[in-house]
Amino acid sequence: MSAASRLWHRAPIWRAMLYCIPLFTALTLLYPPAYLTRAVPALRPVFDRINRTLGRTPPPPAPSSSPDAPPDAAPPAPPVDGAPDNGQQTAGGPQLAAPPITSDLAGAIPFAGRILPLPAGTWHPVLTTQSGPHGELLSNVLVRAEGGVVTGVIIARASTQSLPLSTVDSMNNGCHDDRNYLSKIVPSASKVMECWFTSHVQIEGQPLSDSVDIQTAFNRLHVLGFPIPYVMLVATWNYAEAAADRGANIENVTILLSPARKGTMTLPAPPEQWLKQALPQNPGAERFVNAANGWMDGWTTMLRRGFHGDLTNGSPELVRASRDPASVLPGE
Repeated sequence: MSAASRLWHRAPIWRAMLYCIPLFTALTLLYPPAYLTRAVPALRPVFDRINRTLGRTPPPPAPSSSPDAPPDAAPPAPPVDGAPDNGQQTAGGPQLAAPPITSDLAGAIPFAGRILPLPAGTWHPVLTTQSGPHGELLSNVLVRAEGGVVTGVIIARASTQSLPLSTVDSMNNGCHDDRNYLSKIVPSASKVMECWFTSHVQIEGQPLSDSVDIQTAFNRLHVLGFPIPYVMLVATWNYAEAAADRGANIENVTILLSPARKGTMTLPAPPEQWLKQALPQNPGAERFVNAANGWMDGWTTMLRRGFHGDLTNGSPELVRASRDPASVLPGE
């Protein structure tokens, strides 16, 4: 008897392991681990075919950052149980589109049948969505970067048809939060609600939002390698007008501005010291917040005019008002 034969007969555990290989292989094909489908993309069609045979729905493909993936590929569709902040969605969930992020936008752009003015600099489209029972809510996410670092993000939402008045109530609530740096209710006609406020958000360590469009947009920025400062100042403008059908036409524009030193991720105060009550102990952070408050006080006029279509791209008043405290102009 050869040495190999003696080893085989004296080690039954080896035989047991060899007999189990077909079983483990079958289990792997029936229940593939996530790391295997990511590491070996060629196996995904096999797993998908098995899932269909067994009546299981294949999981959506994980986002890939491999060099073979085009940099402007559309992001994966979000789960259908997510929805924008008003809680409305189409039967198949929000419709998402990822335009080429290399497109350059400046001045003012058409948006939901109106005009959306943009703060100073060059902006790039990140994500557009359409949601609501009849697709009546549009959103647009734009990014601005200088020196390789994100200096601003715009999240604009607007209705193309009237929405329930409960939508206006939820918009108005954000302007009455005591944690805001500044809140302002703009005096207006009885059929108009307008308010704006400033606050901050910590990008790292917590979900930015439970809204599908915002999550997907920031995931795309992360995949594309856009570094985002750990703290961003948030300036939000809410506007609603009563419609003839007793609903409301609305627009919500949220602008995230970077307080970091130009071209860096260096903040004037640590992330945990951006609370409203801590600002007096952090002069650099307080200066930036005060500058943003002053800028927003004038910028809301441009937003309001854009809502009514009363803006001309490149007009002197728009150019002057667009200079936000995080913008960097050529030559600076």
